[in-house]
Amino acid sequence: MYGFVNYALELLVIKTFGEEIWEKIKKDAEVQMEGMFLVRQIYEDEITYNLISSAVDILKIPATAILELFGNAFFEFCQDSGYDKILQVLGATPRDFLQNLDALHDHLGTLYPGMKAPSFRCTERPEDGALVLHYYSDRPGLEYIVIGIVKAVASKLHGTEVDVQILKTKNDVDHIQFLITEKSAPQKQQLPEIAEIETLSLEPKVSAATFCRIFPFHIMFDRNLKIVQTGYSVARVIPKVTSPNCKVTDILDPVRPHLEFTFANILSHINTIYVLKTRPDVMCVDTQPEYRSLRLKGQMLYVPETDLVIFLCYPSVMNLDDLTRRGLFISDIPIHDATRDLVLMSEQFEADYKLTRNLEILTDKLQQTYRELDSEKKKTDRLLYSVLPISVANELRHKRPVPAKRYDCVTLLFSGIVGFAKYCATHSDSKGVMVIVNLLNQLYTEFDVLTDHKRNPNIYKVETVGDKYMAVSGLPEPCTTHARDIAKLALDMMAVSQRITRTMYHSR
Repeated sequence: MYGFVNYALELLVIKTFGEEIWEKIKKDAEVQMEGMFLVRQIYEDEITYNLISSAVDILKIPATAILELFGNAFFEFCQDSGYDKILQVLGATPRDFLQNLDALHDHLGTLYPGMKAPSFRCTERPEDGALVLHYYSDRPGLEYIVIGIVKAVASKLHGTEVDVQILKTKNDVDHIQFLITEKSAPQKQQLPEIAEIETLSLEPKVSAATFCRIFPFHIMFDRNLKIVQTGYSVARVIPKVTSPNCKVTDILDPVRPHLEFTFANILSHINTIYVLKTRPDVMCVDTQPEYRSLRLKGQMLYVPETDLVIFLCYPSVMNLDDLTRRGLFISDIPIHDATRDLVLMSEQFEADYKLTRNLEILTDKLQQTYRELDSEKKKTDRLLYSVLPISVANELRHKRPVPAKRYDCVTLLFSGIVGFAKYCATHSDSKGVMVIVNLLNQLYTEFDVLTDHKRNPNIYKVETVGDKYMAVSGLPEPCTTHARDIAKLALDMMAVSQRITRTMYHSR
């Protein structure tokens, strides 16, 4: 799954619940990564499912509600990412938009390599003509995202409020079906009906040979799906189409829309983008196995005069290499066909896509390096402030010199443990050594608390050597109460020493 899905989920949680909640969700989902998801990077589907599951547990919100909310947020993310114009022109109404949604996903599937785009198609409920959206996806459990997207599209693009219900699940059929009904919609202007005017006679105006040359990518077939005519380019790369009684289903498999490829189904979905893929070993090309298939994308048109369907199509390829490896050339595509420009634009898009993706990865690495550098800087600062007075450390951090100073009057404290050397000499075994280490650790940890700058701003710990502890008051910041502060520190240290030695004595 491409990173823009996870990135949109991240933006949703941060915007709605805060960055701290998102970090908790990432930690619970065991997502070990710094920074944001890369939009053009492919991630495992398991990461997305884990994030959603963790969001359900932490936010205490049902999964259906989170997914629907995410669908709405994902639509906003697409708008903010520069896809607002292409979304606006898909249709003037929610019904028109959804009928063209499958074509958009197929187009995105060619632009983003490796994308497993879902498929959509629309039908009407026979009894009342209500819109039924058919949703095909290999990823289970994400149907409520579609509900959120459909509601957002209807509301924000068309000013229409719709109700979306799951009509059938995969337990009933092989896909999800949604029933979409309008609750409120702006008034539509009634257009005057235009009477059909017959302007052409039934006599043939263009010969079959001329038509096949003008439209080199087309396939015409009858109600039995038997091919009766093909364009020159199709016949060249798929010689089998010229064999007697060859059917469309003998050479092509439907990719979009997801329906049984019959004449009746084609007529009922005549305003749908069709994508057909050549069956294995029907293409006459000498190339690698992955290039021995061809996707043909186009429109089905019904010809009532002959009761035939013509599939006007073009090769769906990513770039010029895809075209030539399949035995095709730019010259195979007529000049009037916009496919020429589309292939050349795809070539430029692929170059721009790789450049943008590399730039995104490089930016992420730079951000990661900056975070590591900032972390190391904080460690250095902690170390610096732990061994030097704050005023001195500040000067050194700003690379300013720290000149020596003379202090007229300060108070020093030296402390030591009575009989420490003798005790160490008589307890040199491993057990005795550990007792000494634990004693010093507890004692000087407590002393460090007493000399902490936040607690005693006029006290500065100088150093600890063996059992000796040295502190000073009156420098580097002069004060008039240095003697009193050191005296109070000494009393506190004696009280701490008595408590720690008493505790250790009773524990033994």
